[in-house]
Amino acid sequence: MRPGDRSLDTTPLDNTADVVVTPALEAETERLLSQRTRDIRFSPEMVRAYRQKDWPQRSKIARAWMVWVALISIAFVPLSYLLAPDFLLLTTAVAGLLVPVLHGCAYLVWRKPRSAAVEGLSLILLMTSVMLAYGTLAVAAGGSDYERFLTCIMYVNTIAIVVFTVDYIWTLALMICSVGIFFGFEIFNPAIDLKEAIGTSVFFAMGIFASTIARKTQSILGQKAFLLTLRNQYRSDALKSANHQLEILATRDPLTGLGNRRSATDLVDRLWCDPTIPKARIAFIMADIDLFKLLNDAAGHAAGDECIRQIARTIEESVRLGEDAVFRYGGEEFLVVLADTSSDLAWTIAERIRSSVEALAIVNPGISAADDCSGVVTISLGVAFAQEDAAPETVAKWADDALYDAKRGGRNIVFLSNAHAADTLHARPIAAQPGPAANSASMMT
Repeated sequence: MRPGDRSLDTTPLDNTADVVVTPALEAETERLLSQRTRDIRFSPEMVRAYRQKDWPQRSKIARAWMVWVALISIAFVPLSYLLAPDFLLLTTAVAGLLVPVLHGCAYLVWRKPRSAAVEGLSLILLMTSVMLAYGTLAVAAGGSDYERFLTCIMYVNTIAIVVFTVDYIWTLALMICSVGIFFGFEIFNPAIDLKEAIGTSVFFAMGIFASTIARKTQSILGQKAFLLTLRNQYRSDALKSANHQLEILATRDPLTGLGNRRSATDLVDRLWCDPTIPKARIAFIMADIDLFKLLNDAAGHAAGDECIRQIARTIEESVRLGEDAVFRYGGEEFLVVLADTSSDLAWTIAERIRSSVEALAIVNPGISAADDCSGVVTISLGVAFAQEDAAPETVAKWADDALYDAKRGGRNIVFLSNAHAADTLHARPIAAQPGPAANSASMMT
């Protein structure tokens, strides 16, 4: 598996799939958290992120409020028979029909995200309409019910200010509308005089204003909590990314991107611990670049590194995708682990690697004509199969011994380990694979 890339521009929040943390938001978060809480002022971009993150909770609370208030209003109808039996029809029309319909309309508005203006305006229209409806009912009922109805609706509006999370300007507008409507009905209350109406209105105005200030404080604290969550999120993501990079450095070869020797050991250990995998179906291919030191000395380390990178890519392209694993085992040495293979298939893959590397035609300037070689970089390979009673270190040694037999046999050869060659050849003869200087079949006989 190749190491994944982490975007430097945006980081998705875990709890909100559509909200991303941009560098600008990161900088603003740090700046705002360094200030006093009461001085927090969001930029338009931060406001969008905050509203987007906060929407699910705000929507659930608002819609739950609307449902319960509508149900309570309906439940008030039979209760009104005891309080004002002469006005049961009007109470049924207002409390049992009009108020639930108003809350149902507001419920539809809050089912999906809207602009701040739409949210605030829907709240004001809902609560002022309910106040006017119940105020009309209070005027019709008269007597002690007049003041009782007005007090109840003012109480409900005060709670609404605390419950609904909207911008402060809309909360303040709802407070002014509520106090204005309450005062308007109070001055026409025949049971009290003007001074008492003003005093009662001021008393309730103080209470609802305190609720408005509490709502504002709650909003500021909610914004600060959002900033802390935001900072924790991008710091956590940065830590995860750093740990991921450390894991890559610990298990990946930085030059080729292949797994390193440690990751090869981890894979082999997992294979050996899995009882469902037949060990006889596991094969190791040990490969080594021929005469690499001559290339390195003649062309330099940069050319040597580029040669290793090209051969690593070629080996990866020559094996089965998703089934075989390729590792850089040493300086110019590679290990291929075949987890489910046969002797013929292992041989075929090894030969494909050998021929593909030779086809790269990478010139080795360290090879002279006297060396009786083609002058291009080649690779030698040793193949060994696992056995039920053999440890992975033993199988790796068999493959390594086969590799050095290939080296001694003239290089650019695929050689099957002598530890398994007899059984394999007895079951089915392996066709010879020609090399430039020797024949691998002759080396196994």
